[in-house]
Amino acid sequence: MKKILILLFCAISVAQAQQGGTVNIRFDHFVGSEVLNLDTHTYKNAAGNEFKVSLFQYFVSNIKLLKKDGSAYTVPQDKSYFLIKESNEDSKTITLTDIPKGVYTGVSFLIGVDSARSASDISQRKGSLDVAGEAQDMYWAWNSGYIFVKMEGVSAQASSSNNVFMYHIGLFGGIGVKKTLNNIKYANVSFGKEPLKVQSGKNAPVIVLIADAMKLLNGPNKIDMAENPSIMGGPFSTKVAENYQSMFSFSGFLPPIKAAK
Repeated sequence: MKKILILLFCAISVAQAQQGGTVNIRFDHFVGSEVLNLDTHTYKNAAGNEFKVSLFQYFVSNIKLLKKDGSAYTVPQDKSYFLIKESNEDSKTITLTDIPKGVYTGVSFLIGVDSARSASDISQRKGSLDVAGEAQDMYWAWNSGYIFVKMEGVSAQASSSNNVFMYHIGLFGGIGVKKTLNNIKYANVSFGKEPLKVQSGKNAPVIVLIADAMKLLNGPNKIDMAENPSIMGGPFSTKVAENYQSMFSFSGFLPPIKAAK
């Protein structure tokens, strides 16, 4: 009996040691230094355009947690696709489970959806990738794939009907001979001096990231709504993709989220 108890204790100890922790990432949306408020607040970009945002949403995928020694933990791909929507508060906090115990200094992820998943059978594209459900307004024809980042609104300077601006940026390179532009970009965000500590079987502090919608307009390429009120699949979309590559920054940590009873 004593040997059985010892073996059982050892088995439990090993299982606990192998059990990963939970990491939550919260995305706070800003426009420059101001909090993003849909439809109500007027912002101004570097080109002098005054505008309101009515829609802001994007995919993040292929998430990795980075360590100081250069190694990384890659979240299993089937658990690594999220559609973040300003209009859906719940979508702005994502949960990563079974993260190995360790100390992490940053996070990286793809802004959008990788080419392999974009071209995969529809049976492999569920949840946030379901083009008949959650992703129905974030998908083009199959060879063009998912829209990575979408921002819409109005601006008095937008030279379009009803002064509407629409920036729908995607394109993963296409399949086979049907090539397209490749606007896949990766974000790499450092946690600064304070690393993230993940413990087995516990919730880690919440990582808070800022997504700055102004970066679509004010990055290395200045976007003027008077000249380009609508940007989608054309060559100029690469300019917006180059801008939003630096859209994300680290804000800080919050106390762990308590599991619901």
